Amino acid sequence: MSKEDTKKFYRSLGMKIIEAREPPSMAETETYWKSLWGEEAQQNERAEWIRREQERKVSHMGWMPIQIMEITSYLSKAHNWKSPGNDQIQNYWLKAFSATHRHITKKFNAIIEEPEKAPDWLTTGITYLITKSGDSKEVRNYRPITCLTTMHKTLTGIIAKRIPTHLEELSLLPAEQKGCHPGSKGCKDQFMISKTIYEDCRRRNKNLSIAWIVTRKHLIAFHIARWKSQ
Repeated sequence: MSKEDTKKFYRSLGMKIIEAREPPSMAETETYWKSLWGEEAQQNERAEWIRREQERKVSHMGWMPIQIMEITSYLSKAHNWKSPGNDQIQNYWLKAFSATHRHITKKFNAIIEEPEKAPDWLTTGITYLITKSGDSKEVRNYRPITCLTTMHKTLTGIIAKRIPTHLEELSLLPAEQKGCHPGSKGCKDQFMISKTIYEDCRRRNKNLSIAWIVTRKHLIAFHIARWKSQ
C-alpha cells in the first residue's frame, strides 16, 4: 500500500476500523435512506436573492469543444488508483494509454452536443454504506459513498475547470466566499482568517463576534462565537 498509494497508507495508520458484524437488513436500510433522499426538495422560488439574480444581466458562458489537451491535463492531476464506478477503469490506465485520448475527446463532444444519447452507464454510480461509529446494527451509523465512472468524473472535471474562469471574469462570486474560488482552500482559508482576527482582538483586548454559515442541500447551519474582553 505504501508503494502504490502513499496517501492511503498514512491515512490508515491512525484510522480506527469499525467492522460491520451485524449490518441492518436491506429493507430497513432502504426505508431509512429513502426518507432522507427519496423525497423531492421544496425550494422557495420567490426568494429575494433569486429576484435580484433575475434582474441582473449575466452573459451566458461560451462553449468551445473539448480539446485533447484538456483530457491529458485533467488526467495528469487525477489520482492513479481512485475508486472507479461501473466502468472499472482507473485513471492509471487512461494516463498510460494516451492514444485513447482523442477518441475520448470525440465521444465527450458528441455527448455535449446531444446529451440524450449519453449511455446510461456514464451517469450510473455504485453506492456503498460505510460504518462510521457506534453499533453496526443501526442504519444511522452508516454513511453512503457513491463511486461514479471514471469517464463521468473526467468529463465533469473538465467542465468544472472551465466554470471558475467564467465566474471570475464576471465577478459572480463574492470575495467572502472561499468555496469554488480557484486556488482557495475553502474552509481552511476562512478558519485561518478567523483565527488571525481572534488572536488580534485578544491581544488588543477587544470584543469580538463571529458568525459562520455552512450551507448544504438540506442544511443551513449557523455557528456563532463570541470573545469577551476581560
